This record gives sequence, structure tokens and C-alpha cells, in this order.
Amino acid sequence: MEFTELADYPLPAGEVTEWIPRLVDHDVDGVTWCDDPRPLSYLHEEYCTRGSVARSARGDVDSHPGSWLGAVFVVPHRHDRTALGRALTTWMRTHEVFRTTVDRCDAADRTLLQRRGTDLDVEVVGDVVGTLSSGTAVHHHLLERFETLSPLHWPHCVLATITRADPGVLDDPPEIGSEEFLLVFGADHSVMDAYSMLLAIGEIQRLYAAELAGTPTQPGEVGSHVDFSEQDRRRGADLHGRHDAVRTWEEFLSREGGRFPAFPLPVADDSASPRSLSRRANQSGMSSWVLSAEQADDINRWARASGHSMQTAVMAALAVAARSLSGEETLRFAMPMHTRTDTRYASSIGWFVGVVPIEIDLAGAQTLEECLAAAGAAIAGRKSMAQFPFPRVAEIAGIDADPRFVVSYIDARYVPESTHWSRWGARTLRGAADSDDEVYLWIVRSPKGISVSARFPGNRVATDSVHAYLHRLNAVLALPAGAGSRRDTLRAIDVSAAG
Repeated sequence: MEFTELADYPLPAGEVTEWIPRLVDHDVDGVTWCDDPRPLSYLHEEYCTRGSVARSARGDVDSHPGSWLGAVFVVPHRHDRTALGRALTTWMRTHEVFRTTVDRCDAADRTLLQRRGTDLDVEVVGDVVGTLSSGTAVHHHLLERFETLSPLHWPHCVLATITRADPGVLDDPPEIGSEEFLLVFGADHSVMDAYSMLLAIGEIQRLYAAELAGTPTQPGEVGSHVDFSEQDRRRGADLHGRHDAVRTWEEFLSREGGRFPAFPLPVADDSASPRSLSRRANQSGMSSWVLSAEQADDINRWARASGHSMQTAVMAALAVAARSLSGEETLRFAMPMHTRTDTRYASSIGWFVGVVPIEIDLAGAQTLEECLAAAGAAIAGRKSMAQFPFPRVAEIAGIDADPRFVVSYIDARYVPESTHWSRWGARTLRGAADSDDEVYLWIVRSPKGISVSARFPGNRVATDSVHAYLHRLNAVLALPAGAGSRRDTLRAIDVSAAG
């Protein structure tokens, strides 16, 4: 499973239909929202507040501060508007996060936020946009729609389908069969995280197939992210200046003068003009498959034999690659981790993410197994910190800094329907970003193997650095992947061989 921008997906020409949720009251006219006493999670609150501050600083009161996530995939069935409307309606009624929103009130010294909810039904209805004659036109239309998504304006998730059209009106050759169509959705980040995107693909496919077969199913009850937010606030309220999580973050950031650690290789273009340096750079991106399923299994067997996980093996390889290119013994980064520790949230749509500080010290490590042990210790000592919301930690410690180097790892092999992702051409999507120093890596293990997607500053220096780093990562991962599960062979491999 790759995680890219919409522009990187080969969208076909065809007839576009938008699927927009609306609130319906079967008894009276009009739609009303009411105050919901349940608070926002700390992450949700920070996200809304930061967007408001940025908008006010620009003097752009009408802009939308959100960022969006989504997915695109082929639905291998005929396009039935009635059945699809019912399936998408069921999907959105299942997850309470789609039936809430946030109102903002900008006071003199702060932004006040109020969760709003409704008892009205959500209904998803199709609106035919028309036939767009090229994939480029489809891309521009969808991007324009998704870029209006915001945490402060409902709805927070919209969908679209692209179906086969008369080849005579298309600039591009028809690329959709008569018994299939493409579905794309975008959601504001406030209602969806990376795992939610993966869950949504299979859930929508199952609901639609059931509707077509005349055997509609009602999903079982799932936990609500709105309820999770209450738990998040209680957990954050228990934090204080002497708490281990607060102290750990303070120490971690103090090594960079209060800033998050940067990517281990240069990303700034010193040859850029002063004018270009005065604005945030547009981010570039890339995505590639680095290991097949068989190679990943080889590495996993090796890691398990040493008492570690595949995640630890990949983190160790990242550290080895960084050391071989930069000469630095320690790799430091921020790492998102899920907060779905309660089983009732296992199938929920929402933003269930915490962040932890990772520091892998390879000083003295000469074999891959020694590097694996160092990475394992680094992760084991910090993963529990994901449950303590970082925005609350930052509030207590007076931290005002954004992550600069972020590494995310997801094992998606057991997400429902994941074995069909390749056949469906499924891909998760992210909106565009701008930053002159952020580097994000998303590493996903799926039934097909392991993919690495990245975003980074759109300049020559950053592009060369990130490509060199990922090339070296591939070389390091090739060592245990090629040796299989023979531990005696692996012990003899000196990590300098990766250089």
C-alpha cells in the first residue's frame, strides 16, 4: 500500500459523480446542530487552533485551515447509484465522527472551540458532475473539491466515483470496464488517520457488494472517536511537570535547542535566492516498493529469532543507513503510534494517533543483530508514551516546535480485505504540504510487501538526500532479506557492508 498525492495516481477520464453527505430530518424542515458536551481530543483541538492562528496571521479569514487524507480504489462491480448511496449512508451512520463538527469563536486572546452534534440522520446522495474528457480534468476537479475540506465546516468527508463514458467524448482512451468503477474519497484529518483510510477501503467494498446482492448488512457497533476524546482529555489532565512523559520530551528536544530533530542529511538549498527562502517550500514526494512479501518474511523470521519485531528491524535499518551516510551514531526522530489500545476502537474511523520520541544509538554496534538490539531497546522504552497527548505535554513544558523528521510504520496485513488491495489498485492519499525542513517517511507492510512513501522539501538538495537515504535503506534491508533465517550467517555480516 502506497501513500501518495492524488496527482501520482493514474486517474481515468469518465463520468464523475460526487457523493456528498447531508443531514436529513424526516419530521421537520431545516437542519440544526446542538452543543455536544464531549470535548475535543488534545490533537483535534491543537489542529483546529493552529489552523486558525495561521489563517489570522495571513489575514485570510475565509481560507480553510485543514489538511486532507483519503483513498482511491477500483470497485469491481457495476455502478448502481441506489445501492452505492445506501452503502455509503450505512458507512457514515456507523461512525459518529462523521456526524459531528466544530464551531470556532475567535476571542481577543485565544480561539474557543465547541463540538457540535446532531440527532438527525446522515444520508449520502449522488450528484452527477458530468463527463470529464481527460484524467487531468478529473484530477483538477477532485483536488478542488478535497481542498475545501476543513475541520470547521461540515461535511468533513466527501466521495466521488468515476465510471465509463462514451469513448467518443473523451480525450484519453477509456480505462474503466463496464462492470467496474473508480471510487475516491477525501476526509479532513480531524476525522481520519492513516489506519482509518485503510479500514474504509474494505468496509465500503463490503457494504456495496452486500447492497448489490440484496443482502444489506448492518455493521456491528463500533467505538466512537468522540468518546475516545473524553478519555484523551482525562489522560492529559493527569499530566504535570514532573511526569516522566513530560521530562522525557523536554530532554529529547533540549538536545536541539528546543527543536525537534532534523533529517540526518542536508535538506536546505543554500543556492536558493533570498526571495525563495522567504516562503515555505512546496513539498515533493516519492513512493516505492522496497521489499517483496517473501523478502519481508525473511527479515521477519530473522528479527523474531532474536526476540524482535519487523518494525524494529526496519527502524534498525533506518539507523544503519543514516550512520553510513552521515557518520552520526545516533538517529533521532518523532514517530506516530496508534492509540487504539481499547478493543472497541479497533474498527473505528477517527484520529487515534500519539507521537513518541525515538533515539536509536548505534555506538559500538557492528553487526545487524547488535543494531537490531539497539533499535528494539529504543522503541520499547518509548512506545507507551503515545498514550500521553503531546499537545498537552507541550502546553505544560512550554514547547512551541513542530516535528521535522517523522517516521511512521504500519503493519497493515491484517486490515480487513487487505489481500485484495493490489487487485483493486488501492492507494491511500494525502493532500499537498509545504515546508522547508520537514521530511516524513511512511513505511507500510502489506500483503504485497513493504513500501516507503516520503514527502520532503521540493529542492535539489533535499531530493538528492532523501533519494540517497532510501537507496541506502534498500541496501541495508537487502542483507537480512537475502540471508533468510540463517542466524549464523547474519551474525557474521558487518554493517559496513551496506556502504
